[in-house]
Amino acid sequence: MTNLPAHQAGLTTEEDIASYLISNPEFFERFAEVLGTVQLASPHGGKTVSLHERQTSMLREKIKGLEATIVEMMGYGSENMQIIEKAHAWTQAMLKERDPQQLPTVLTAQLQVLFDVPNVYLRLWDLDAVFTQLPEVQMVSAESKGHIAALAAPYCGPRGSVEGLKSLAGDGANLADVQSIAILPLRAGAIDENRITFGYLLLTSPDSHRFKHEMGTDLLVRLATLASASMQRLLPSETIVWLKEQERLSRQQDGQAELPLD
Repeated sequence: MTNLPAHQAGLTTEEDIASYLISNPEFFERFAEVLGTVQLASPHGGKTVSLHERQTSMLREKIKGLEATIVEMMGYGSENMQIIEKAHAWTQAMLKERDPQQLPTVLTAQLQVLFDVPNVYLRLWDLDAVFTQLPEVQMVSAESKGHIAALAAPYCGPRGSVEGLKSLAGDGANLADVQSIAILPLRAGAIDENRITFGYLLLTSPDSHRFKHEMGTDLLVRLATLASASMQRLLPSETIVWLKEQERLSRQQDGQAELPLD
């Protein structure tokens, strides 16, 4: 810190003056009247205001910005809570359904209502022989199976090609107004490299902003996980046994206690 008077400090530029004032706060103690006489342009018009008024105005703007941030964060918190409640209600509906034959209908209907999705399509394959006559099984194409198997994570974005979407939705689906879609692969298995794909959920909307790349897929991943867990009840018994063995091996690899296998 320099204590030289201003006229001896070699102040030749605005930067020099600013640096001097920062380094010598006692200047304003010696010349307190300066603070009261400084007039600055108001950011809200052509008039001039005192330094005190300008600082007060700046603080008000900062407070407004903080208030807006808090309101935004509260909005996100409220939105997240609503999503959690919807997912909870959806899970409850699937757990309460005791008839496996009705489970696909419950899953799609509740998902559509709770999350306000215009259209939901569920497609399944490699189920137990008892469920091979389900519409969700009958409407699966080989092309869509290959597409879903190659999908590493849920897709969220524009509708894509018309033919590809028709293959996923199946015959009779009204796709004329669809602008955005989400695709949720249904998979089973605790070890990634050995997981099996046995179906998918297709969500469609006429709103091009409903499903966007920018929105991320965290929620879709969780919905896909819940749907997969629920639909596993329809898989063949030998597949269920294999899945339990996968779970045991996975827990063993992670050093977790083994669960009893039924």
